[in-house]
Amino acid sequence: MKTARLVSTLLILVTALPAMAAEETYPEYTGPEFQAMYEYAMLNTLPNLEAPNGRYPITGDQSVDERIWELALARGYVFRPTASGDLASVAGVPMQPQAAEAWLVLREEARAAGLGFTVSSAYRSPESQRAQFLSKLVGTSSAAIEEALTWYSIPGASKHHGGYALDFRYPDGTFGAFRSTPAYSWLAQANFARPKSHGLIPSYPDDVTSQGPNPEPWEFVWVGTGLVRCGLPQDLPMAVTGPAGAMLSDIERCPGGPGPASVPRWLTELVP
Repeated sequence: MKTARLVSTLLILVTALPAMAAEETYPEYTGPEFQAMYEYAMLNTLPNLEAPNGRYPITGDQSVDERIWELALARGYVFRPTASGDLASVAGVPMQPQAAEAWLVLREEARAAGLGFTVSSAYRSPESQRAQFLSKLVGTSSAAIEEALTWYSIPGASKHHGGYALDFRYPDGTFGAFRSTPAYSWLAQANFARPKSHGLIPSYPDDVTSQGPNPEPWEFVWVGTGLVRCGLPQDLPMAVTGPAGAMLSDIERCPGGPGPASVPRWLTELVP
């Protein structure tokens, strides 16, 4: 009888899994957890990326470039991969197809809410990043370099190189002021629930230090809804075989958040 009840319980739980997944609930994450999620996605799950190409020239003066790289790496900038394959284009802005699909749906939701923000930049080549950085670099002193690095990446270290980063703006600009707009309040509500439902997360969150630039409330990166829903993969400290093992595999693959994976009590009771 006990075995029959156990099998019945397992069947009920398995049957209920698709319904639970359909609710599309997403865990809450801290800034460091958002950052770790992007780093994991970049290394393991995001398609159409080529490995970083090392240090790009910046000013043409090798000694100045070495100092810029030294200061950039000290701030937390890291080498970033570049996009490969065909990119999509939304309103003339190139981006990865997955990011474009997410943005188009989010844009419709924003318009329905009366919000008119757009994506002003997504994919950016190392060459265009170099031009942008140089346009903000006033002099070659360490202070001038640090000032530019506050908001602008050097070529080879921008998340925009991969095509999965989106800069949100209102048509009239709102660079640093984006945080104070209704759009940001709408995006940030309930731990960024709306962007997360489309696989988008904050790119440079508020509560992270040494991440390169200062926090950028206007930039989001696409990592996919699966990763947002599940959190980072985690190992469970137990081994189970048979039907229960299959369910344990599902729990291990999708623990439901960034905290330690929790094994249901009923499942631990199956272990001899």
